[in-house]
Amino acid sequence: MLLNKLKRLNIIKRNYSTSATDIKLNKEVFPSYDVKEFENILKNTPIRFPSMDLIPTKPKVAVGMSGGVDSTITAKILKHQGFDVTGVFIKSWDDIEESGRCQGERDYKDAIAVAKYLDIPMYQADFVKDYWNRVFTGFLKDYQSGITPNPDVWCNREIKFDLFIDFAKENFGVDYIATGHYSNLYYDKNDPNKIELYRSVDKSKDQTYFLCMTKTKGLANSIFPIGDFTKDKIIDFAKTIPDFTNVLSKKSSRGICFIGKKSLPDFLSQYIDLKPGFYYDISKGFIIPHQKHQGSICYTIGQKAKIHSSSEKYYVVSTDIKKNIVNVCPESLVSKYLNFSQFQIHGLNWINEIPKEVFSEEGFKARGQYKHRGEIVELIMKRTDDLYNNSNVYNIQITSEPIRNLASGQILCLFDKDTDKCYGGDSK
Repeated sequence: MLLNKLKRLNIIKRNYSTSATDIKLNKEVFPSYDVKEFENILKNTPIRFPSMDLIPTKPKVAVGMSGGVDSTITAKILKHQGFDVTGVFIKSWDDIEESGRCQGERDYKDAIAVAKYLDIPMYQADFVKDYWNRVFTGFLKDYQSGITPNPDVWCNREIKFDLFIDFAKENFGVDYIATGHYSNLYYDKNDPNKIELYRSVDKSKDQTYFLCMTKTKGLANSIFPIGDFTKDKIIDFAKTIPDFTNVLSKKSSRGICFIGKKSLPDFLSQYIDLKPGFYYDISKGFIIPHQKHQGSICYTIGQKAKIHSSSEKYYVVSTDIKKNIVNVCPESLVSKYLNFSQFQIHGLNWINEIPKEVFSEEGFKARGQYKHRGEIVELIMKRTDDLYNNSNVYNIQITSEPIRNLASGQILCLFDKDTDKCYGGDSK
């Protein structure tokens, strides 16, 4: 149940009438792109969405608008093809930069400008408290426990493809939500709850990794219109939009969004009492003299340790949170201490049914990705039930090259051994 939803909804009145077909190309900035080609692609690109047998018209869709290129083109494609489109800017974090400006406010203004250009209604949904309770508190607890979390994965699971869907359906009466994710969904016409998630055409920008923990119900109520395009093509489309150069000049977001330009220790120190401690050379069995870290919870496996006056670089092998010690090894021994061929995960978010091979003696042959843009490796998975802890344990054996720098809390995204189909995922 959502609390005080209407109070958290800021309505931007639509008092503009710009036609979506009135596109004027800024030829001085982008002289070579064919606007007519862009319009034809918009109108003729098939958009996959769940069966609407009982509804003769195109669905009503709420598009998560960020003020960026991907969500803009997502909304534009849907509008061009006759969908009833409503724009929603999701506010999930309050922060003022050192300059005194808030990036979220600037993004919101860009989203409003896009909505005006597309002639669609625009709203802001305030999920700040929900994000804090459902994502950020878990983020802090994981770091305090020596686990490396991935809040973007949990934001998708808890906010965008759960809370936002309920919010949009209840407030706007939409059939589905749509986002600018680089991923693909395939729907079963006979079973609205059956969904298949696939990687994007653009493998360098693919975001399926961040969606592998999303519940099936959330995906079944979503549309990904740009999954069959490359990022370069989406940028070309955006270049046809007048006065859009400020958005095109934005850098793609990297890292954890709410940390911004701060270092991780500086950010965590605002919420957790950090204490300096020692580095321990695990290969030689001694504490490295005259060197201290900023707090053991700030370090993750495989991270380069800032140890000065050393003839060789050091990398983090593990952390001892209770003793506040960071165990390290020299670069020459990284393959010995930081390569993994076997590990376990407890429980798994299966988007579809569990393959029966998982329970067999031979195991389930698949592929896995342990971090965004990380190498996809071949593996065998076997499930064994932990009756004592009442949980499901999946034993993973890497059959290709070992995984390096595998940290607890990192998400393993599971793919079919031969195709780009994603089965789901879970953390180590």
